[in-house]
Amino acid sequence: MDNVKEYEVVIIIPCKNEGIYIKQTLEFLLKTEAKNISNIFIIDDGSNDNCCEFLKNPSNRYSNVMLVKTKGIGASAARNLGASFAPLTKTLVFCDAHITMQPNWLNTLLEAFNNKDVSVICPGVGHFSPDSPVGYGQTWNEEFETYWLKKPMNIKEVPLAPGGCMAIRKEVFDAVGGFDHGFHSWGFEDVELSVKLWLFGYKIFVHPDVKIGHKFRKIQPYDVDLTEFHYNKLRMAFSHFNENRIHKLMKPLHDYSNFKTILNKISASDTYDQRIDYFKRRLHDDDWFFNKFNIPF
Repeated sequence: MDNVKEYEVVIIIPCKNEGIYIKQTLEFLLKTEAKNISNIFIIDDGSNDNCCEFLKNPSNRYSNVMLVKTKGIGASAARNLGASFAPLTKTLVFCDAHITMQPNWLNTLLEAFNNKDVSVICPGVGHFSPDSPVGYGQTWNEEFETYWLKKPMNIKEVPLAPGGCMAIRKEVFDAVGGFDHGFHSWGFEDVELSVKLWLFGYKIFVHPDVKIGHKFRKIQPYDVDLTEFHYNKLRMAFSHFNENRIHKLMKPLHDYSNFKTILNKISASDTYDQRIDYFKRRLHDDDWFFNKFNIPF
């Protein structure tokens, strides 16, 4: 535990129209881990529900909480912005603004970094209810749909780290360029980062002894543009996948009304330049990744 305390930890929470949940999340953080957190950055990305008003004139209780206001830059850019405020930190922890934690959750996660193979460590994730099912990392099925993995006996490698909560070495985050700088709005941020980490030679683990509660929503508290959601998915594919896998991913979208618009946006972006750069820098190809985790896609 003494080694864990040496880590300087910065927590980054993107936020948009979170209502009461952002304050609730902060309260859980401060109650459970206040002495181990150097700073908490709240990136309020264009909320119109005044959810962060309580931070405009912060009390001593929120002395290490920094509120940053942005105007709809999107989830990926918001996370990268938060990371940019912590250039010297050792560990970044990305959290959603609607989670609950148990005592000592962060200390336990950070202990995993004593293993040099661990680049990212994530907890199990369940609903707010303490009796809800808990998933331990994610993977894909043959339809490219994500699903949760079962609880392992020990710390275990997983293909996809859930974006609701993950801790990552700052040097690793910087080495891969963080979350995709070209993503729009919301969708696939955590998935793309996970794939990129594995292809670049880094490893993601889940901790069986740590779990958080997460509010899973049927409807987001802000508008979600499906065109931008699918754009992010295809940008990820064009950045990392071989041609056969790209075509397989695109096939269900052929009848989507804005499919051609998405492809035009991909062509006009830096996606193809990014693909060339990533293919030169990565240690593994996507076949290696899908085979390693027995993903049938």
